[in-house]
Amino acid sequence: MGVLTGCEKNSSSEKDAGPTVSRSGSTPAIRKILCLHGGGGNAKEFQYNSGIKGLREALGSDYELVFAQAPDGGLWMRDPPEGKSKPTTDPDWAAESISILNSIVEEQGPFYGILGYSQGAAFIPVYLSRVPDGTFQMAAMFGGYLPTTHQGLISKMKAEAPFDNIPALVWLGVTDWIANDNLATPFKNPTLLLDSRAGHVVPSGSDTTFNRVVQVIKKATKDR
Repeated sequence: MGVLTGCEKNSSSEKDAGPTVSRSGSTPAIRKILCLHGGGGNAKEFQYNSGIKGLREALGSDYELVFAQAPDGGLWMRDPPEGKSKPTTDPDWAAESISILNSIVEEQGPFYGILGYSQGAAFIPVYLSRVPDGTFQMAAMFGGYLPTTHQGLISKMKAEAPFDNIPALVWLGVTDWIANDNLATPFKNPTLLLDSRAGHVVPSGSDTTFNRVVQVIKKATKDR
């Protein structure tokens, strides 16, 4: 299991300058999934989240979860300087986070998927808008939302969506006060799951939709 707490930063966050993942040769036996913790969290604690532990067990030994660490006190995207009522317009607002993930993908790839929780889920379409098509084969987002307080990031996201039609899972708990199903809008034909009992959590074995989550992650296919 890989744990990343800091990486060498690249100088550019543009999509055409992102990491190139080799697809030559046979597919690796182990499917790696890059995992993004929630805002203000950290990679080490996220490994021991009950939902993550349950997901790791359900996926089995054919999958490896690689945990990335966000900068800025655990934030993938810093809040707007003048508060959420005045969104940022800088398309490179999250350049440091993008560089960190680029380094992980370049050094530890290829990756099968990318997974995120809360702000980590919100950051997934931002990151997908900056990397080459095929960098990931699927995306899973738990308790996320579109980062509408960052209009520069949203504009880049809209320009690149639906990210080569990557299979996407958007999961929400019915009592979640943070998540929003608008996170599904940049993707083509995403799987949207609403759990009738869950809140702002990573789905675990006690949730009614957990088995479906595992199934979707394992059987991601592109609808072109």
